[in-house]
Amino acid sequence: MLVKPPMEKLLTKAENRYTLAILVAKRARQLVDGAQPLTDSDSPNLVTLACEELAADTVRLVRGHVNPHIPLRPEIEAARLAARNAALNASSAEAIREELDQIAGSTGEDFDESDAKIIVEEIEKNIEAQNEAEATESEAMVDLAETED
Repeated sequence: MLVKPPMEKLLTKAENRYTLAILVAKRARQLVDGAQPLTDSDSPNLVTLACEELAADTVRLVRGHVNPHIPLRPEIEAARLAARNAALNASSAEAIREELDQIAGSTGEDFDESDAKIIVEEIEKNIEAQNEAEATESEAMVDLAETED
């Protein structure tokens, strides 16, 4: 049973118990997914944290279909960015391998190691440029999220 904050204080934030339960559950799910907590809390329970945020008016009920921006904790954002970069690098290696196989198959000739190095360098340059553009974009999004706080 919820003791802190009292249920009577939370019921004023929603029109009924069902709406209150849905609101708290949605916010708790956001916290589980890595959302930045909006209030300080001693409780390790994310449902209690969601209730405390609701009681402090840092979270509010909004009717309709909305897609709010939910800032993530920095370590969660960094882990997601690292995972995305790892996936890109893995697909990059596969792309290089396919490109070399395609070139070898289309020419019908064997090419030496220096040819392969030149091809790999060109592909890596393209991949680096793409990664830099994506990193700049993600840094801009993190900066935007920090300025909104």
